[in-house]
Amino acid sequence: MAGFYEIPPVIEPKLLVQFGDEHKAKGIDTDWRGGSGAIPDVFLEGITSTPDGSLYVVDIPFGRILKVDPKSKEIVECVQWDGEPNGLAIRDDGKMIVTDYKKGLLLFDPKDNSIKPFLARRNLESWKGLNDLVISSAGDIYFTDQGQTGLQDQTGGVWCYTAAGRLHQLINNGISPNGIVLSPDEKSLYVAMTRDNSVWRMPILPDGTTTKANRFFMSFGNSGPDGLTIDEEGSLFIAHPSLACIFVVDKHGIPKARIQSSGTRPLVTNCIFGSGPDDRQRLYLTNSLDGKIEYVDWHCKGGTPIRAV
Repeated sequence: MAGFYEIPPVIEPKLLVQFGDEHKAKGIDTDWRGGSGAIPDVFLEGITSTPDGSLYVVDIPFGRILKVDPKSKEIVECVQWDGEPNGLAIRDDGKMIVTDYKKGLLLFDPKDNSIKPFLARRNLESWKGLNDLVISSAGDIYFTDQGQTGLQDQTGGVWCYTAAGRLHQLINNGISPNGIVLSPDEKSLYVAMTRDNSVWRMPILPDGTTTKANRFFMSFGNSGPDGLTIDEEGSLFIAHPSLACIFVVDKHGIPKARIQSSGTRPLVTNCIFGSGPDDRQRLYLTNSLDGKIEYVDWHCKGGTPIRAV
């Protein structure tokens, strides 16, 4: 890229909130370990935004969903269970679908902070280990089944559970499929393939299937692309944990910016545009091990559906 295009600008995000000792899980055992092999104090992921401006994140090792008020900076634990939640996506009714590595798809209701099974298995068979999801404007749920797949086991799945209740698979040869997002016109699906250090792009055909998937973006590093989001112009935001940044490329893959985080143990895993009345041009990101939610004010709005709940 550097041989054909100018090096894109580097943007430093601002701190919104940082989780302190008072926000850490108490008295909960976990055997979850990240890339370092150590059990972290906190590991933030799956950030999502609601129409009232609230933010929700998960704490993977300790099976928690937490609510953050961007204005007051208040952090509240909503629910905790014996799981490993990773992705969150809000439905039109205000409830959220959760991708849980241990439990499959779950349903979280923020009104009463309840959590219950939604699609725990398929045909009585357990998932490899679900990771992330996106919900289309029609209510179709696209999600990734990552498990421990990688270059040694290229069998990761990308699935769609339609609003009508039909489950079908789009990809069965994924190389650690992770973050996932639809283009603003919902005609293309982007999937981060973490252990391929790439993002795949695939068309969504009228019958819901796909064909001719291609590598849209290539990166490098110890851990490849993770969470994805998109703006209304079609520019893709690619969280890269081990490089502690978000790469921004336009709809043609041309580099536009690099959002570079920092900290004691910087690890950028996920990002989302705000859905509230005042933050639709604000990009939020999780700096997971440092327990930070950071933000960048962008020049345009996000490109995913706003749920009018």
